[in-house]
Formats: sequence, C-alpha cells, structure tokens
Amino acid sequence: MYTVLTGSKNNAGDFLIKYRAKQLFKELRPDREIVDFNAWEYFDTEKLNIVNQSKALILLGGPSLQKNMRPKVYKMTKKLDDIKVPIITMGIGWKSLPGNWDETYNYPLSPETIELLERINNSGYLSSVRDYHTLNAVRFKNFDNFLMTGCPAYYDLGHIGKDLQNPSINKVAFSLGVSFMNSPSMEKLMKDNILQTKKHFEDKDFEVVFHHSLDEEKFLSSPDATKRHNQRHREFANWLKSQNISYTDVSGSAKNLMNYYADVDLHIGYRVHAHIFMNSISRFSILISEDGRAKGAKGVIGGIVLDGFVGYKNKLTDKVLTKVLSQYDRVEANEYLTKEIIDNANYEQKIDFLRIKNSRKQIDHNFEVMKQFLHQLP
Repeated sequence: MYTVLTGSKNNAGDFLIKYRAKQLFKELRPDREIVDFNAWEYFDTEKLNIVNQSKALILLGGPSLQKNMRPKVYKMTKKLDDIKVPIITMGIGWKSLPGNWDETYNYPLSPETIELLERINNSGYLSSVRDYHTLNAVRFKNFDNFLMTGCPAYYDLGHIGKDLQNPSINKVAFSLGVSFMNSPSMEKLMKDNILQTKKHFEDKDFEVVFHHSLDEEKFLSSPDATKRHNQRHREFANWLKSQNISYTDVSGSAKNLMNYYADVDLHIGYRVHAHIFMNSISRFSILISEDGRAKGAKGVIGGIVLDGFVGYKNKLTDKVLTKVLSQYDRVEANEYLTKEIIDNANYEQKIDFLRIKNSRKQIDHNFEVMKQFLHQLP
C-alpha cells in the first residue's frame, strides 16, 4: 500500500493529475493499493497509523515545491519523525510567476521545507519532478536523488507509442488563465486573444473554458478559496455573455476535463493541464505562458508555448505598490500575442503538425523515465 497526498480542491487540472497517477499505479504497480489523503490536512492518529503501515508516503503533483512547501502545501505532522516510512515525491513542480531559468539557481525555501527535502532525498528511493526547472532548483540545493518524469497527467496509456493523425479542426476551445485577476494588461490581452481568435475561427465551434468553478457556493467550499477569485471569474463570464461568446465550466473533477477536451480539435489558452491533456491524447494545442508552469512544460515536451507576457516587475518596491495600489500592474503583457496565436495555428497545419508530433514522441520518451521511477518504488 502507498499513501498518496493530493491537492485536488476545485481546479480541474489537479483532479487530472490524481486520476492519471492512479492509472499509472494500477498499470505499473498493481501490487500496491492506493490510499489518498488531502495534502492540506494534518494527520490525525488514524491517518498517521495508515501512513506508517504503508510502504511509502508519496507527495503527488502540482506546483508544490514552494518556499513553504511544509507546512503550507503538505501539513502532514508537526514532527517529521512521526512518519516512519519513506517520503517520496511524484511529479511535483516549482512555482514562479516570472518563470525564468535563472530563478532556479537560488530558489527560496524555508528551513521546514529544506528539512522535508532532506528527508525525501535521503529516503533511499528516487523521487520525481515534473519539469527541468524544478529539477534544477532542487539540484542547486544539493538534492540529487530526483528524476524528471514529467507530470503524471502526460500519460494516457491508450496513446503511448501511437502516431498522431493529422486532425481536421471543427471545435476550438480557449482556456482562461488567472493572471487577469491582478493585471489589467493581462485582462485586456486575454479579451483581445478571445475576440480575435473567435473571429479567425468564425466558421468553427468556439468556446471559452473555465477550469475554476463559476458557482460561488461550490468554489468557496474549497479550502483557501477567496470570494474575490470567484467574483473576478464570474465578471469575466459576464463579459463573454455581453460578447455573445459561449463558455463552459469543467471544474471539480478529472472526468469533466477529459470528457470536454476529448471532443476538442484545437486548444488555445493559458491552462497548463488543458495543454498537457491535449498532448497526452495527441491533439493540437497552443499554450500561452502566464507563469513558470507553462515555461516548464515547454522544456519537457516542446510543442507550441507562446509568451503571454514579456516583462514582470519583481523588485521589493513593486511588491509594496501591489499591496498599496489595487490597480498596480506588475505584468507587461505581450502585445504581439494575438497575431502570434493565429500565425502558429495556421503554420502548424502547413507543416503537417510537426511540433505536435514531436511532442507526442517526447511524451513517449519521458514515459520510460516515469516507468523507471515507479518500478523502483518500495
């Protein structure tokens, strides 16, 4: 038995990570039962007993390599020594808004997080990260017992090793990001992206996709959810209504995300796990980077990842001004992005989807590393 800590609350992508990871365990480690606990809850006596009866405690997925990874992301126990089994990570990622490679050299981590990583690194087993940015961040802290396996969500076992068939584009989905919430320039950019992309594909079925719930009650039932987050998304939905643009909400489960995107021929947008899912089933996807997650994905499978912003103000004075001035914009949006989206959508069709085919091959290659990771687990 493995005990797995997951962070799926509301965001559809988090549910996809958990779903795909469990499929991998079922296929490649059928000798182990999976017990799943919420990462954001402390272990009570019963849970701690279950953890210590398992073969390993696995910290699964998401941008959980953060300064306060412990206890902000993984609460577990007050004392790590209470956990008697190996602690291992699977597909965890760093969290950075600028997402620049040079940030990996001196990535800030708290003493409690360093203590956790030391325990993981000395577990006697290899751990897994989801991209090379994360791998570099832990290596520069002298933790070398990690593999870059990619996110578990990359691996649809029914598509491993299968060639991409050139698609005909009938349905286009545009996934909405979250950077518009605090950046007027990114909000303006996303709206322009949507309007112009819809116009370009005017003879296609076009829809905007929300990965966070628009239902206030459902959204606020999740731990750490804020009313403002939900309000800003509902305001965006109202704008879409005013423009007669269709939208849908796929939050709350992996099934919602998978069922929706399985019928999509081209995904364009800001949601990393929409991009990951589309690539996992060999579909056409253009990802727009709004933080380090998207930049990490480009390093893992290549494909088409475009810069949503070209500058980010990250000095102390900028952080202070953000708290003082509600409309202070730290992001410099990429004014050329909309043309770039359309140009890339057209160009990829001219070259028989070469970059998408290369992404498919890279996923297959990375799967060999994921198998190595899973097979060496206790």
